Amino acid sequence: MLTILGGVVGFENQPTYSASTIIKCAGQIPNKTACLIEPSSYVIDTYRVDLCQKSPFPDFRSSANYSEAECITIFNGNGNLFRNQLGKDSKYKLPTTGREVVKPGKYKYLTMILKNSFISSGKYRSGETTWRTLGSDEKNLTTKKGDPVKFAAKLRNWRGKDNKDNGYCDNNGGTFSRCEMNYNGYEITAIGLDTDFIESYGDKVTYMFYMLELSTPITLKESSDGYFDLTLKNSLEVYGDGIKVESISTAPFIFEAKYNNNEQ
Repeated sequence: MLTILGGVVGFENQPTYSASTIIKCAGQIPNKTACLIEPSSYVIDTYRVDLCQKSPFPDFRSSANYSEAECITIFNGNGNLFRNQLGKDSKYKLPTTGREVVKPGKYKYLTMILKNSFISSGKYRSGETTWRTLGSDEKNLTTKKGDPVKFAAKLRNWRGKDNKDNGYCDNNGGTFSRCEMNYNGYEITAIGLDTDFIESYGDKVTYMFYMLELSTPITLKESSDGYFDLTLKNSLEVYGDGIKVESISTAPFIFEAKYNNNEQ
């Protein structure tokens, strides 16, 4: 069994602090920074997942080239999205839909395409007060009793309305469509795509492409016989002013992919 790690998702309307290290919340209200909590609910729709020997989406390309990058497809719904409804750390076995025959080689990249809509809900208690999401967006919170209400987060522009550097993005604050981030030690490239899977931003972003360079490449042989499991360590970021919670937003989520070899 081989484990590989990655991380994804960050949005233009989040505070532009450094995203290098975000710790778990410990009961205090964060002061002009963020901490992490587990979501009450989390929903993502997966379009396809690939394992590649080379980067299929370098910064000089406007679309992914899976053939040139010598990729094998782990899942491809061909338009039929695979919905994952997640709570705490959640494991799911990808369907075999669109899965290709194993091609021998050393695979250095794991890529995913997801629908540009990340639906979540959450709550955070500090002292005698509990803040919970109330729907519509990450800043719509209430301290009244009740269950957290789901809200949808979508990427439009990594640099925001005012074209400012995004604290998540190491590529000079990001471009409008692309962010190369280092989040809690995990390096990931996240790119907005239109309906034709061309790099894009704004209202045209329909899907999100994510690419992780594996710290330990996976070597597969023609005789390799196994399957992949994904475990998503999805979190929400709590942001406050030290007195009150100002937002509960979708955080870059970290995933583990495990290749389970059936060979004896």
